[in-house]
This record gives sequence, C-alpha cells and structure tokens, in this order.
Amino acid sequence: MTSLKALAKRFFVLPYILLCGAASLHSAWQLSSGFSLSWFGAWLAVTPVPLFVALLYSVAFVHVGRFIVIQLIAALLGAMLVVVEMDLVPTIYGLSLGLGGVFLYVFWYSYLDRDDNPELIVGHALPHFELQNERGECVGSEQFQGRKTAFLFFRGSWCPLCWSQLHEFMGYCREFLGHGIRLVLVSPQTVAESRKLAGDLPAGVEVYSDPSLNAAKALHIVHAAGMPFGVPLGSRDTVLPTLLVVDESGVIRYADLPENFRIGPQPKRLLSALEEHWL
Repeated sequence: MTSLKALAKRFFVLPYILLCGAASLHSAWQLSSGFSLSWFGAWLAVTPVPLFVALLYSVAFVHVGRFIVIQLIAALLGAMLVVVEMDLVPTIYGLSLGLGGVFLYVFWYSYLDRDDNPELIVGHALPHFELQNERGECVGSEQFQGRKTAFLFFRGSWCPLCWSQLHEFMGYCREFLGHGIRLVLVSPQTVAESRKLAGDLPAGVEVYSDPSLNAAKALHIVHAAGMPFGVPLGSRDTVLPTLLVVDESGVIRYADLPENFRIGPQPKRLLSALEEHWL
C-alpha cells in the first residue's frame, strides 16, 4: 500500500519547479523596471531551482552536493533580503518557494525511504529475475552468468539526475570493460529510449527494459509512487536507482543502494573499491 508520504512526494516536485520558474521570471520582470531589494531577494531565492534542473540536462556529474549548497545559500540570502522590506509577493516567493521549498527538496523529497533489502546482500546469490531485450524477448538473469556483470538500474529519460549519472558512467564504461566487467543498463522505459538517452554505446554495454517492474519487484527495488505527477508515462511506480556488481557465478560482490537519489554511485569510487577488494 502506497504511503501518504510517498503520494505527497509524487505531487511535490514538478509543480514546485514550475512555480519557482514562474516566480523567477516574475521577479526578473519586476527588477527590469527598477531595482528593489525585495524583488532581488525573491529572484535570488527561487532562480537556482530551475537553473539546477536545466544544468543537469547539459552537464554530466554524479555528486551534486556542491550545487545543492549553492541552492541553500542562495535561498538563505534571498530570504534575508525579502524580510528587509517585507513586500507581500516577493516575501512569499523568498520564504515559501525559496527557503521553505529548497529545504523540503533537499531534506525531505530527495530521500528514497528505502527499507532494508534482504535480497541484495554482498556475498549472496543474485535473485532470479527477467528482463526484456529490444526484440521484446524475455532474458533470465542466469543468462548473465559466466562473466562479471554490473547492473545499473535507472528510472528513465524523464529524470534529469538519471541522465546526468548515466552519462557519467558512460565516460567510465571502457574502464569497466577493460576489467572484464559487462555493463547492463536497465530501465522501465523501452530499450530504444534508453539507448537514445545513453548515446553511443561501445561493444560490451547491453541495454534491457523492465516495463512491468517484474525485475524490480524480484529485487525489492520498486519505488512506489516514485513517478512525479505530470510525467506522462502511465504507471506511477518506478525503480529505485540501484547498482549491482556480480561475479561469474552470479554472486553479488558490490551493491550500491543509495538513500538519496541526488547522490548516485560515483564510477571512480566504484572502480577503486572493486580494484581493492575484488578485481
């Protein structure tokens, strides 16, 4: 059963981003007719939010902590400026959308509320699951045995953080392949959409689909009501971002189950861990 907290998060993010964008444009329009400390504070507090989303679609990076710090500082400074003059509209923008909204996004919305996962334990066998290839054929997880394999489960092209994190991984995929690790990308969207999102893929990188989330259910990585309201993809559920590395016999050797979807697995750190403990 979907919790009220999950439903609240589902209906939070897209309206929040759109409202911040509208408030940023309105504040800039007010400033164009003359400088005002309140309107400048409102603009400063809300603009980093849509700017951050736009940046994610143009720059590939995984660890976004430094940009979140900028958002928090801008929101705090903007809130301090709007209370100097206490004009109604810019004060609402600065305190509610700016300061309040950013804190909700960073300290509430971004956390995935994962339960303990009894299926994905390092040293245990990877549970059986099935995926779909680009021809719509079912492929069982046992067919990946015989070679070291990294499974990267991501939500889809609608998610800017997934876009950024996936492109970061593509920059390191040749190093994975050089260590004899096959990289398997899995998303609820179609294989064609995932290939389009990932760009040019070298040989050894495979793409599969999990349209009904059957694999995610088998691995206990379903994100109930994780699809933001307004994303026209039918299902309201999606997959929790997850990285699994298994050996030739299908035993899990590395599992990254992030609690915060803003901070995905870093390829360089992953390679260092694998080289130290396994490769």
